[in-house]
Amino acid sequence: MMAWIPQKALKEWRRGLPWLMRGGLWLLFLAPLLVQGYTLYLATEAALFGLAAVALSFLLGHGGIPSLGQAAFLGLGAYAVGLSLKAGLPLALGLLVAPAVAALYALLTGLLLFRTHGIFVLMLTLAFGQMVYSVAHKWNAVTGGDDGLSLQGTGLSPTLLHLGALGLLVLAVAGLRLLLQSPYGKTLEAIRQNEEKVRSLGVPAFYYKLWAYVLTGALTGLAGAGVALHRTFVSPHDLFWLTSATLMVMVLLGGSRGLFGAAFGALLYTFVQAWVSSFTELWGLFVGGLLILTVLFAREGLWPLLERKLGGGRGSA
Repeated sequence: MMAWIPQKALKEWRRGLPWLMRGGLWLLFLAPLLVQGYTLYLATEAALFGLAAVALSFLLGHGGIPSLGQAAFLGLGAYAVGLSLKAGLPLALGLLVAPAVAALYALLTGLLLFRTHGIFVLMLTLAFGQMVYSVAHKWNAVTGGDDGLSLQGTGLSPTLLHLGALGLLVLAVAGLRLLLQSPYGKTLEAIRQNEEKVRSLGVPAFYYKLWAYVLTGALTGLAGAGVALHRTFVSPHDLFWLTSATLMVMVLLGGSRGLFGAAFGALLYTFVQAWVSSFTELWGLFVGGLLILTVLFAREGLWPLLERKLGGGRGSA
């Protein structure tokens, strides 16, 4: 494909391609600032769900831990900031309470989750998440039930909210990449590949997975707080399992083994869903077809596929 390019130039191109693509991705998130309006709204939504998708990518792609309970983290973070503001607490404090509440939930449930393996972990995350949804749905005095909670007067402009959401996404990607290169990250990767062998070496795999789950919970709870401020509304339906499924689709579209892929998947899903739903209510068929094609022909995800095609070699994900 690129045989006409001198080998030295081709090597330099391949070396710099990942950085060019990553820079391009952040520019795609920043571009809506030029047009504002609904496009900016969607970009902010994509950045916030991108934060949650990156957290899930870390958990699934590098920890080997499947989860359909991410909606619980997202919803708990949203309700935590909403109830904090309703109680008269400063916004900054509410943004600290949100990840703390989600992380505490992750810790308590994780102590039970990781006594099992594989599909049982997946089903337990779903079960715990649906329990939280049921409580939020029925506890009208606190959550507002179907009426939800309205968040007014936060004083955040759309531009400021977007820059804050994008800043959190960039920091999360950078921080998790550093963590994955640390001894903890390398051990977590080894556990994903062969947990029994790692256990035989005396490594407490239980705690490595537990802290990965807690970190994921905190990041997703922070994303949930951002979503609540962005939409100025919190609903029990944010905790329903379909929210977890949406995050999983974002990760699978972009690529579960790459943090940038998860962010790209969130951006792609958000804008494709909005575009297709503008002319048909059957947008789910289109997104579902895109997911099927991705799984069949780009199993690593669309981000690694782009890297591979543009670089004329193997994508770095």
